[in-house]
Amino acid sequence: MEATLNLKPRKRDVWYKEPWLLLVAGGPAFVVVASVITGYIAIKGSDKVVADDYYKQGLMINKDIQRDAKAKALALTASLYVDLKTSKIRMQLNSAVPGAVLPEKVQLSLARASDNASSVNEVIHRLPLSRNADGSYEGDLNFISKLSSGSVKLFHIKIETTDWRLTGDWYNPEVKVAQLSAL
Repeated sequence: MEATLNLKPRKRDVWYKEPWLLLVAGGPAFVVVASVITGYIAIKGSDKVVADDYYKQGLMINKDIQRDAKAKALALTASLYVDLKTSKIRMQLNSAVPGAVLPEKVQLSLARASDNASSVNEVIHRLPLSRNADGSYEGDLNFISKLSSGSVKLFHIKIETTDWRLTGDWYNPEVKVAQLSAL
């Protein structure tokens, strides 16, 4: 038995078909592509951390604290309800302080989340409320279609004048009465 020696040179693969090349260069190439995609997602989907008018909001904090303290000193309470039949919002405003004079007009602000689910913006509705002869306040609703469709379940409400303000949340406004108190 004779052993034959095969001394033929081995055929080499083309450089881009070499498995070690894919292992050495493929990993870093994958990391570069993944970081570019991650950067794109971060830039396009970034949240606003700082409000556009942050300085103005900072200055208003002390004024808001003073207005809240004034509402507490007047011992103000309010009850709000929506009348879907007449498209009106009605409010009963009371003060436990004897001789306190309630204003003829107040401003009601209703803030809700925007309809766009990917947005963190809020939609603010401002309604002037005028006092009736019976002492209650009333205002017209111009966004009643949102309420009657049942799409709005939560409002952040603010009743205010230049001197005081009452704030709170209103769940299910088409069904429930909102109760606010500065006490």
